[in-house]
Amino acid sequence: MTDNNQTNTPPGVCVSWEEARKQLGTIQGNEEQIKQTWEQNDAEAYDYYWQCLLSF
Repeated sequence: MTDNNQTNTPPGVCVSWEEARKQLGTIQGNEEQIKQTWEQNDAEAYDYYWQCLLSF
């Protein structure tokens, strides 16, 4: 039996930067700064989801 729920997303990540980068198209500005901000916000979202899961 195969598991269709498998993803290539690493632990601690909701939406990886590589996946988001493909959807954003042309980036005007400092891409490294945008990447860092994306990863920080994504990590907070991941923590929030886990906190909600563990609280109920």
